[in-house]
Amino acid sequence: MDASGTIGTDEEARAISQHLLDVTGAAYRNRDYAAFACNFVVPGDVHSFGGVRLVTDLADLHDLFTEVMAYFDQIGLTSLERDCVAAEFDGPDTVKATHVTRMMCGSALLSSPFPAFSLLRRIEGRWMIASSQYATDDERLAKALGRSWEDRPCQ
Repeated sequence: MDASGTIGTDEEARAISQHLLDVTGAAYRNRDYAAFACNFVVPGDVHSFGGVRLVTDLADLHDLFTEVMAYFDQIGLTSLERDCVAAEFDGPDTVKATHVTRMMCGSALLSSPFPAFSLLRRIEGRWMIASSQYATDDERLAKALGRSWEDRPCQ
């Protein structure tokens, strides 16, 4: 929202979404949890066909990051291509966005591209990811996204 009270355009909303996709994608590529974590609202949630995962604190977010990285290693991912396809403001401090993810090994597609929906919130002037919903039929990814602390064996 600018000084006149006008909410941003869809183009501005898409730019916000794409920026978050790019910086979190770089964090995955560089295995940099700190660069990843600063882009998420905690508590938050992640949804997939495998269920809902509540991210209640930074330890939960770290577990999610680690499990998704392990999945990427398992499938041989070399590139994560994510493109915002639509986004719009839902008030001055909220963006609803959809993107498509392509997981690649070199030039080969590892699985079918899949859509996702994210709810982005501006908190203290910074845009962050508050919630994500992934529409993937890849059971291994759904398991990595949906695994909760209750599912882990005692250590």
